Amino acid sequence: MKIPLEASTDTVAAEREEAALALLWSAVHAPEGQTPYCRRCAADRSFHRVSRRRAYACDSCGAHVYPASTTPFAGSPVPLAAWLDAVVLVLDSPGKARPNRVAGALGVDYRRAWRMTRRIDEVLQAGGDDAGLLRRLAGRWKEQAVTRPGLTPDPGSPEDRIRVAACRLMAQHGIEATRIADIAREAGVSNASIHYYFRSKDEALLAAFRWAGDQLHVTLQRLLDENVSAIGQLRHLLELSIPGDQGTFEEYLLWLEMWARVRRHPAFLDECVRMSRRWADAVMGVFAAGVADGTFTPVAPLTEVCERYVAIAESLAVRNTLGYSDMSAETARGLLARFTAEQLGVPADLLPSR
Repeated sequence: MKIPLEASTDTVAAEREEAALALLWSAVHAPEGQTPYCRRCAADRSFHRVSRRRAYACDSCGAHVYPASTTPFAGSPVPLAAWLDAVVLVLDSPGKARPNRVAGALGVDYRRAWRMTRRIDEVLQAGGDDAGLLRRLAGRWKEQAVTRPGLTPDPGSPEDRIRVAACRLMAQHGIEATRIADIAREAGVSNASIHYYFRSKDEALLAAFRWAGDQLHVTLQRLLDENVSAIGQLRHLLELSIPGDQGTFEEYLLWLEMWARVRRHPAFLDECVRMSRRWADAVMGVFAAGVADGTFTPVAPLTEVCERYVAIAESLAVRNTLGYSDMSAETARGLLARFTAEQLGVPADLLPSR
């Protein structure tokens, strides 16, 4: 599909997004022209596009299917067209498509480009079905020759790049093993730039923690803003409560680094309290909406059920992040789902068990 260059930016963006969604639908749910399968009908059915959602609906039962939900792009607020552009960039220049280049080519900020590049690299390095899917999508996206409008590059300020680099390195190696020189190299700045923005590694850790927490909050809000049922919102909440992808896992590792310092640094304690409160408020919002529409019937006052959820989720997430042999991500999610179902009075089979 070739989009005229004189078309407005909004029109081009919308048409590119429609093209990307259609590509995911055909590649994942109707490969080689097959008739899509409806899980609710337990039969092959025809589907139609649902307006204002990234979804298709079964013509027989109305069940919605979100083409991106089973791909590496699931849950991302980034447009699908931008994801496909990024995959093409990474595959066309292996080892060279770093965040700065992706940010400049796609017109997204450095932090977002860093997360996108990292996610694509992880999938490709792991191999398997997801890696094969990305390669097929990239090939077909290039064949369609969907013209992307000119965008203003925004590689991010040096301070932003330092925060992102500190987040990644400190999560991977710990603050003690991370040197200022390592952060500077990862961020593409000089050592002097690090000292200009942050007086110590602890200050860089605090900035990285704030950045990671902001990314998790943005992701959660994006999911909660989707027009889905109370059960759907609860599923989104459960997915984010236990570290799933590598990005979320690193954010939880930063929590552990923060907790190790809260007794010596009051600023860290204040930030931990702020982040915890913001998370608890989001949980309360999901629970309250379900109570208001009659979906949830909590076994105790809602504020108490919320505190129970936060405490249990936090404990399970920490044990999983630390690598307890009996607490895999699947085990933790199953325990949390069953506990939540009991607390909110909903059938356990409505929530993900793994």
